[in-house]
Parts: sequence; C-alpha cells; structure tokens
Amino acid sequence: AAAVGPGILMNPISSVLEASNAGHKNPESMSTRWMRGFVPRAVREVIFGIGLNQLSDWFEERWTPYLTSKTMANAAGSLTAGVIAGYLSHVPHNLSAYKLMEPHRTYGEHFRRFVDASAPDHIVPKSLPPRFRNYARMTLAVLLPRGCMIRTTQIVGSFMILNGTIGYLARLDQDRINRAFGESSSVPVVE
Repeated sequence: AAAVGPGILMNPISSVLEASNAGHKNPESMSTRWMRGFVPRAVREVIFGIGLNQLSDWFEERWTPYLTSKTMANAAGSLTAGVIAGYLSHVPHNLSAYKLMEPHRTYGEHFRRFVDASAPDHIVPKSLPPRFRNYARMTLAVLLPRGCMIRTTQIVGSFMILNGTIGYLARLDQDRINRAFGESSSVPVVE
C-alpha cells in the first residue's frame, strides 16, 4: 500500500494539470474534464511513483558494487528505473491522453487508435489471416509502442534530476551531522 500511495496522491494533481492544458481539444467544464482518463492516469502515476521511489533505490543498490561513487550508482539506478517505468507506463499514458482529448470515444476506440499509430497495417505480413494480423498488431503496439523512447527519455531525466538532488542533499545533511560530531566530510559544503 505504501508503494502505490505517492502515485495515488499525485493522480488528482496530475489530472487537473493535464485537464488545464486540454481545453483547446475538450470543451467540457474543468469539473468534468479533469476526470477524463482518470483510471489509466492513475496506473501511469502509480508506475511512475514506484519507479521513482522504490525501483530507483533497488537498482542503485545493485549498481553500487560496480561503480566508483554513490552519485554514479544513483544516476545508474535512476536511469534503469526510468527506462522500466517509462516503458510500462507508456500505454496507460496514451490511453489517458486520448480519453482526455476525445472523451466521447470508448477506451476500445482509443486503443485501436493507439494500435493504428504504433503498428500500422503494412508492417504485418499480408499472408497472415486477418484475425491473427490484428492480434499481431496489438501485440507489437504494446511491446514496441510509438513514442516510447521520447517519453522514456523524459522520465529518465526527471528520475535522475529528482534522485540526484535528493541524494546530494542527503549526503550534505549527513556531512553536517558528521562535522558536528567531529568526523570527516565527503561532500564540499556551500554555505
């Protein structure tokens, strides 16, 4: 429950922010518009929160023995977690955005639109039976979605900035405590 908490708490804030930017495509009132795409947005925010808070730390611990500094391990952990979170949250992100922009369409229609954009009909061999072609396109769209690299790069960057800042401030705070007890400092202090 604690792992999903930050994502659940961020979802209403994220919903209001995204709805504020969608007024040009969705003329509904803000009180209605902010709820459009709420469930897939919640999934996206939970994945983002777990990636930022748990997965980054987990990967940082795994990278630490192989890297020369805590900062590098933090960056590598953030990068690895960001790639995973970006990949896993891409489909929910798109469904949320589509529903926000075009609330009159069903999620099934939005998913079809996502599949058409990510896995156009011409990339699947024409020799396959039509039903299998559709399943192949859906599978390709989910496994290799269009735009995933751009969104993942954004998430990796935000993870590295947030975790790097938190890590630096934590080490700075620890060094202040160490100095108070007469121990040596490892981080240059800017007063």
